[in-house]
Amino acid sequence: MLIPWEIVVEDSEEARNLVEKLLEVAASDPLILSEIMRGVLHEDPCIKMQAASMVEKVTRVRPLFLTPYRRVLLNEFSKINQSGVRRQVAVLYGRIMWDEWEMKQVVVLLSQWIESQEDEDSVRNSIESLHKLAMQKEWILPKFRECLVKTTEHGNPGISSLANEILHRT
Repeated sequence: MLIPWEIVVEDSEEARNLVEKLLEVAASDPLILSEIMRGVLHEDPCIKMQAASMVEKVTRVRPLFLTPYRRVLLNEFSKINQSGVRRQVAVLYGRIMWDEWEMKQVVVLLSQWIESQEDEDSVRNSIESLHKLAMQKEWILPKFRECLVKTTEHGNPGISSLANEILHRT
């Protein structure tokens, strides 16, 4: 199924209805998610943003649907610089069961995104994903704490507050 991205990104009732239908279908059919994933890599920033939002929503209820896309997340999504898309993509990294080699790459990536302090929501979502991963693997916890400490020292007030809160819980 090809997704009519030109319609999906429109600001209309028809587009919103189409997105809702696509989300319903994608939550039950991983092949539709495949098309949506392609949209995240589209050259049009509006399509990228809409597709990233759709992937985030579908995988919120079906995180295992991301499993076949581990390499795509590592090799392609990791290079996305559009802040609105990165904000959505950052959440995805905490929803996947990574092997050790991949996990090391993901930890480095999320740490870089946290330390960059470029976009508050991207940083927040990266912290949340790295926290989920740190709860799975003990070896990540020291790196996670290090990121949080740096964030409390150099981050904006909202992010510093979140980092402090998580530091006190871990």
